[in-house]
Amino acid sequence: MRKTLLLFFFFSLGWSFSQTIENVDFRAEGKSIVVTYDFFHSKADTLVNIELQFKDQQGSVISPKTISGDLKNVKPGQAKRIVWDALADGVVLSGKYKAELKIIQYNSVKIGNQVWMSENLNVSTFRNGDPIPEAKTAEEWKKAGEKKQPAWCYYDNDPANGAKYGKLYNWYAVNDSRGLAPTGWHIPSDAEWTKLTDFLGVRDAAGAKMKSKNGWYNNGNGNNSSGFSGLPGGGRYNDGSFYYIGEFGYWWSSTEDDAFDAWGRFLYYLNGVVYRYGGGKERGFSVRCLRD
Repeated sequence: MRKTLLLFFFFSLGWSFSQTIENVDFRAEGKSIVVTYDFFHSKADTLVNIELQFKDQQGSVISPKTISGDLKNVKPGQAKRIVWDALADGVVLSGKYKAELKIIQYNSVKIGNQVWMSENLNVSTFRNGDPIPEAKTAEEWKKAGEKKQPAWCYYDNDPANGAKYGKLYNWYAVNDSRGLAPTGWHIPSDAEWTKLTDFLGVRDAAGAKMKSKNGWYNNGNGNNSSGFSGLPGGGRYNDGSFYYIGEFGYWWSSTEDDAFDAWGRFLYYLNGVVYRYGGGKERGFSVRCLRD
């Protein structure tokens, strides 16, 4: 294996803060591939996730599954180590490959004694690496709901909306045992949403503190004093039709209402109220995560 394995590393980095991956090395050890690296960041207390992928010369992607080491909640430091048991995944690397190390970092804000993501979730895989099915058509979305299967989509199936608002997920994706939230995070319960809104004050004013300062229809913006940065990402009905982008922002909780509905929260452009809402599990809402 050592004779045929030729890997090249390149890096994809975000630049919200000064951060680099340096001194990358790799080697084959028995049945495993070991990657070592140093991670430097201008904020010593930052936490990031690291993603490792391999691409062959045709651009085909291999995403390691049997993998361990410094991947989740990585703090700045030297001699970080990732171990991939490639043979356990049924993969034998021979020839030329590119290995990509990505820093995955989520914007967050502390509100009271909770730490929330300040952006909507935009992942297409579960925590264990399994893909979440994308429903690109109304029929695919409707069928996923009827079968109680997880699904995600972009509003109007337009990736440009995903870049701004994140993805919409049905509740079956939220509740999947493989974990929708990244490691170190979870989908907030109904009680945890209530804790947030109680901290922000009276019901009729909390929404203004959560809404972004721009992007809401007819100048129905908030002051975003909480830093939550709530956006009006709209939603998707169980029949696959989309509704109310720019006017409403909907977010799931992890808490069921009954066999058909689950609790969520929504904001409306006309006022500063935070509404508690029981939505059908087949619907598509945005997702915010809460740090464990």
